[in-house]
Amino acid sequence: MKSLKWRMVTIYVLLVLIVMIACGTMIVTQISSNAYREIENSLKKSISTSMEAIGESSTKADAITKWENAIKEYRDSERKLFLLDTNGKVIYADKIVQETYLTPMVMAAIGDKTMKEFDKVYEKNKDDEKEYLGYARPIKVNDEVVAVIYMLAPSWQVKVNLYSTIKIIILAIFFAIILSIAFGFMFSNFLTKPIIALSNKARDMSEGDLDNPIEVLSNDEIGELTKNFNIMAKELNHNITEISSEKNKLETVFAHMTDGILVFDIDGMLIHSNPATRKLIGLINRNTFLEIFGDYLDTTYDRLLTHIKGGIRQHIIRIKEKYVNLCFAPYLDQNENIMGSICVIQDITKHKKLEEMQKEFVANVSHELRTPLTTIKSYAETLINGALDDREITVDFLNVINHESDRMTALVQDLLELSRLDNKQTKLRMQSINLSHIVEGSINKFQIHAKKKHQTMVYNSTESDYKIIGDANRIEQVIKNIISNAVKYSNEGDSITINVFEESDYVVVMIEDTGMGIPNEDLTRIFDRFYRVDKARSRAMGGTGLGLAIAKEIMDYHGGHINVTSEVGVGTCFYLYFPYEA
Repeated sequence: MKSLKWRMVTIYVLLVLIVMIACGTMIVTQISSNAYREIENSLKKSISTSMEAIGESSTKADAITKWENAIKEYRDSERKLFLLDTNGKVIYADKIVQETYLTPMVMAAIGDKTMKEFDKVYEKNKDDEKEYLGYARPIKVNDEVVAVIYMLAPSWQVKVNLYSTIKIIILAIFFAIILSIAFGFMFSNFLTKPIIALSNKARDMSEGDLDNPIEVLSNDEIGELTKNFNIMAKELNHNITEISSEKNKLETVFAHMTDGILVFDIDGMLIHSNPATRKLIGLINRNTFLEIFGDYLDTTYDRLLTHIKGGIRQHIIRIKEKYVNLCFAPYLDQNENIMGSICVIQDITKHKKLEEMQKEFVANVSHELRTPLTTIKSYAETLINGALDDREITVDFLNVINHESDRMTALVQDLLELSRLDNKQTKLRMQSINLSHIVEGSINKFQIHAKKKHQTMVYNSTESDYKIIGDANRIEQVIKNIISNAVKYSNEGDSITINVFEESDYVVVMIEDTGMGIPNEDLTRIFDRFYRVDKARSRAMGGTGLGLAIAKEIMDYHGGHINVTSEVGVGTCFYLYFPYEA
């Protein structure tokens, strides 16, 4: 049986059944024993009374005569009295049943011995068979056994009474079983009902329901168990809530981390990743360490686990246009055994490009300084070697040296200017200024340069005074730089258009030319330091390649920004966005 209730009922019924059978057996045995003992005592008493009444005889014939007379006078419808000789043959009887009785007790009496067990004699009739108990005593004359007095008492009624008693006991056992089943169910319900409730609650707990406590129905051990179970469910709910909260926090952190996270088990199978990882390296149909990093790392997963036992291990790899830093670390169980590895993926493309820009910057500075220095040195050496005697050549050479010195001075000044802007060392005189006036002043200063190249410079002036907060000199520096470039990189006869207008919360200065234009691949880099679209032409025009970089830094200082659109052979348009004065 699988049900605890039926097991308890079965055990309870079996216990009652065993007790009832044991008790019934004891009762039947005791009744039977008492009934037979009573008959035996009655037989002993009757024989003893008769022997005392007859007394002793002097001769065998006298003894036999006395006992025959006593048997004649004996009146009992149920008991039978016999006088037997020493061979067990009936000498005289009140009721003749059979001629010889050689039962164990008769033979013991003939031998003048005593037996504790009485004879059981069965008398067969047509319908049934009746049982009698027999008791024998020797008749002595001068200490010699001359005859035996033998009495049979009916004992079959004892069995009839025992059968009735057994029937009553069986009936009692039947009712006891019924009652025990009923009480067994009551008792088992008392025990199993809380257990079933606990089992159902445990099932609900496994499904996540931890809020509904179980009703305590008693103050005993089961009630105490129910209370403790409710306390456990409450604490478990509290712990699960905390764990769930921490899990949600971690999942939120992982989901919004800009760094990628990969978690591998001890066999190198991927068991966790965050969205940033898919953006950085992509994980389509890749589920193992080798599938993900096999093309980039010259190592196996087992060797990696061996290496990271001592600490973190890093690798820098390139995936298409991205550079990523892989940082591997082990995660351990409570016994400090490695269970797998965690890989943090950092996008270092910007850092790598910055390194390249720094290297390029150093190379550009070196190149920009080396070219004029070489020119100055070569011209100076020529003068030292004898060219000083020719005044015309000397003047030309000195003009070249002076021009190259000016280029170096401008370059150094621009570098110092960028350095101060980068380090936030430049102090700006921020005040309310009229942007329209600054634009007009800058245009006027470059009108003469435009006319020399037969260029048309158009300013669509407005009646509005656009007020902004800023440093007038710095803003003029930006506008002049853009206009200067427009004049430089536009051909003769081209036009330059300048507009000032409002757009959302900004005042926009638009400077558009119809010059050579900038290729699309160069548009994103024109604000990089020393970057030139046409290096030879830019250097020939005296540019340092730092003007737009300085302009961008100044715009950032003022909370604005620069946008540019261009098409090769059509022209270029710069948009300068200045925050409107609040």
